Amino acid sequence: MPAIESTNMRRDIVVTGATGKQGLALIKALLHPAVDANRSPNTASGNPESEVEEHTYHIYAVTRNASSPGAKRLAETEEHVTVVEGDLDVPDSIRKIFNSAKEAGHGIWGVFAVLAFPGLGVQADGEERQGKLLADLALEYGVSCFVYSSRMGPGPKYDDSLKLSSLAKRNVEKYCVELGEKGLGWTILRPGFFLENFDGFIGSITTAVLKAGLKADTKNAYIASEDIGNVAAAVFRDHEKYKFQTLAVVAEYNTMAQMEEAHQRAKGKPMPAVPGVFAWLLLKINKATQGL
Repeated sequence: MPAIESTNMRRDIVVTGATGKQGLALIKALLHPAVDANRSPNTASGNPESEVEEHTYHIYAVTRNASSPGAKRLAETEEHVTVVEGDLDVPDSIRKIFNSAKEAGHGIWGVFAVLAFPGLGVQADGEERQGKLLADLALEYGVSCFVYSSRMGPGPKYDDSLKLSSLAKRNVEKYCVELGEKGLGWTILRPGFFLENFDGFIGSITTAVLKAGLKADTKNAYIASEDIGNVAAAVFRDHEKYKFQTLAVVAEYNTMAQMEEAHQRAKGKPMPAVPGVFAWLLLKINKATQGL
């Protein structure tokens, strides 16, 4: 058997939304990978004769406020994380991060672009600008792997009817593809409906609204943030394989009745939900809820 070559390379990755669910999930998955007992954790292809590349990942965790509890906790608990302040609405503050890494002699190798959801029914011009800014900087600074976390949409035939955040995300996706022709190595993730949306009091409203607003046989696509992080980490580890790919990130498709059955089996109690009449009223009078 040929000797396995080993090289150690540092890969610096900018993560926006670093203190949010997706950002934290990606950081955990990259820095603390689960080891598959059936193969070497460093062999991406699973082929023992292939070259092994051992990469040290360093995260530039972008946050608006480095003094926030979440940012301080991240800085204190993760050795290979540098918390940096940056506002995606202030381009110079983001450019400064790329410049600093370049001056340090490393440069930014990858970007995980997660943009804050502006809210139901809210204009998303800012979200689109932020996504395009990150893509532009990634191209300018020679980033090798640009991963944009978008959302699962209704399908290409509905593109002309998209609005607000859905339209902004689709426009950022198209912009990444355009920049790919100029050298940007993009990968787009399209996560399904977050399971975390069922958490807490807001989750009880979500449950009731989906039960009232969806047909009984309608199946929704579901995913947990932790799994989005695992998929994104896999893309960074094997970026050539996933370059120029759009990936649906979904764990399963279920009707609301199936979701309730699964919750009952796991928890021994029904899914928390506000009274159905409240959800019915929301659907009747609130256009944002109707859009959802």
